[in-house]
Amino acid sequence: MKAVFFALAALLPWAFAPLAAADVEGPAGPVVLTAVGDIEKTNRPPFDAGRDTFLEYHERAFDKAFAFDRAMLEAFGAHEAEIDLGNGPRVFSGPRLSDVLDAIGCRGPLTTLALDGFGSDISAADRDSRDWILATAMDGRPFGLGDRGPLWLVFDPPGARPATMEEQGMWPWALFFIRCGER
Repeated sequence: MKAVFFALAALLPWAFAPLAAADVEGPAGPVVLTAVGDIEKTNRPPFDAGRDTFLEYHERAFDKAFAFDRAMLEAFGAHEAEIDLGNGPRVFSGPRLSDVLDAIGCRGPLTTLALDGFGSDISAADRDSRDWILATAMDGRPFGLGDRGPLWLVFDPPGARPATMEEQGMWPWALFFIRCGER
């Protein structure tokens, strides 16, 4: 009888681990963005090599994470930026990055990752000095996979001028992953 009691007592913390790992309700649809690192709120368990094979392929592991589906991002509201990529203005729309990251308590610099492995580092100062949009659509048409989607992180260049190549180099399209804080 004592052996059964000790076995159950040893397993008890594991029974409640999924509850501790999820502070907020998870996505109902396919995940389009995972934010990890120095965050206050989570809604999914830590990295699991068996479950997170694409993240393992990109060598991204984490203890805390928040997963968003498209509906969760759209709930933040759509903000627009008219950006000239050099071939005429396009209207990008989606939630403000600051609203999304503030909701999960993400602070500091960011490291982004796109499906193809491209990423950019965004300093805390650059993050705070620009009005970044986590674009889910361009010209009213949602991004799809293979169409620079699921997300494209952009900001409206100052002075109503075309975006420079340097600025465009900071804008990962096919974005699906953000690390908050220092690596």
